[in-house]
Amino acid sequence: MPYVLKAYGDSAAVKLRTLGAAAGVCTDSDSPREGADRFIDAIRQMNARLGIPDHIEGIRAEDIPQMAAYAEKEANPLYPVPALMTRRERAQFYYQIADWSR
Repeated sequence: MPYVLKAYGDSAAVKLRTLGAAAGVCTDSDSPREGADRFIDAIRQMNARLGIPDHIEGIRAEDIPQMAAYAEKEANPLYPVPALMTRRERAQFYYQIADWSR
C-alpha cells in the first residue's frame, strides 16, 4: 500500500495529509506533500510493527508484464482513485516489491 500511495503523488496529497492529521502523524499546517509523506511513513512503520513484509518472495521478473496485464484487466475505471495508472506504472509496483535476494 505505501508504494501505491506514494505513486499517486500530488493527486492524493491533500487527502493523505487529512488522513495523517486525523491519525496524529502530521498537522493541517504541513504542506500536502509533507503531510502525505508523513502519513505514508507511518503506514510503513505500522506494517513493520505488524510484521507485514515490505517485499514479496516468489515474484519472477519474467512474470511481471503478465501480472501487470492481469491487474489492468481487474482495474475498474469507475472506482474512485486519485489517478488511473498504465500497465507500465502497475508493473513498477511489482519490481518495487519483489524480493530477489533469496
